[in-house]
Amino acid sequence: MSKKKVLILGNKPYVNLRIDDIIDGFDVIYRFNMAWPGKNNGTKFGKLAMCQHVYLNFVKNPLNKEDAVRKYQHEMEEDFLSDWYDFFIENKGNFDEIYHENEYRWGDWNAMLEQYGSPHRFSKMATSGYSAIFRNLSEGKEVYVMGFTLSDDERRKTAGEKDEVVIAKNQGQTCHSFSEETNILAWLHNNKKIDASLCMLEDTEDVRLKTNTHNTEPSEFILGLLKEVTK
Repeated sequence: MSKKKVLILGNKPYVNLRIDDIIDGFDVIYRFNMAWPGKNNGTKFGKLAMCQHVYLNFVKNPLNKEDAVRKYQHEMEEDFLSDWYDFFIENKGNFDEIYHENEYRWGDWNAMLEQYGSPHRFSKMATSGYSAIFRNLSEGKEVYVMGFTLSDDERRKTAGEKDEVVIAKNQGQTCHSFSEETNILAWLHNNKKIDASLCMLEDTEDVRLKTNTHNTEPSEFILGLLKEVTK
């Protein structure tokens, strides 16, 4: 019996390229924080992994809508927050699982990187997405990644984030290191620990794979998948 294919799906927004069929073809899908299925990011709800503060404020000790918008409006667009809150309250039962992905285990992920022989390490806390990648690897899962950044010249963005927050985060003004995470992602792909081919997809109407300084190459499986779903 073949392993289930696990897709770790970041919140990178796609506007031009239709990607529902690509995402829905995976057996298990992990989404993160304020993810919103059905927005040209697959129709399957899958598992929703949250960082500590989002899980606390929306699941464990949920805020009311007004307080939730007020708490996160410094980072997220208010209209997005308001609409996502309504969506989450109405649809949270549709997710396979909603849980806190422990972002404080990044020391364990560094130990795995050392064991793999990687020259890269986390010097700051891993994001929830990267924590999910390594936890699934530690459990022997077949891991695919999409919606993460592989290109150094690409600004990493989460759907709904304010532009000034996106700029600040990409400049390193956060508890995470985006540049380190990109290096780790590319190394894991190039050394066949994960398949991050879908992170090369450009947001164009036709399928285009963007090259990068890490010299990542798409896998034959993903090339075949893209050919199949774009017939």
